[in-house]
Order: sequence, then structure tokens, then C-alpha cells
Amino acid sequence: MDFAKDVQVRREKFGAVVFETLAEKVFVANETGADILDRLKNGMSPEEIVAALAQEYDADPEDIRSDLGQFVSTLKDNKIVS
Repeated sequence: MDFAKDVQVRREKFGAVVFETLAEKVFVANETGADILDRLKNGMSPEEIVAALAQEYDADPEDIRSDLGQFVSTLKDNKIVS
């Protein structure tokens, strides 16, 4: 999954801010969202992210898979990633 060329991600204390500079849109992500953005940027697949988050947060992989799917879908809908 690749980030659009007009997208910039900045880490903050609360999570991350995503700037889509072409459409001048700003998105805010919490700490978990920032972790996902970092992992996507580092080339991890969705399945690798699910496994890492399930272990890190001691959570059900199916719940994480569902939440991750929604998060990635939102990123795609807003042309943050392709």
C-alpha cells in the first residue's frame, strides 16, 4: 500500500496528523491510528499489522482486522493511500 505523493504524515503526542496537500484536507489519527500509519509507511501488509497489533494490545485479531479494514477503507476513500 502506497501513500499518495501529496500526503504528509506528522507524528504528534496524541497520534498523528495527515495532510492531503492537493485537496487541502487534514485528518487526525489517535495513537493506534498513528501506529498503523507508521506500519503502512514501512511496507507492512494488513495481515502483518493485524498480527503485530493483536500481540501488542493482547486483542482479538478478528476485531483488529475489522477495525483495520475500516481505517484503510477511509484512507483509500480520501485518497491517502492506494
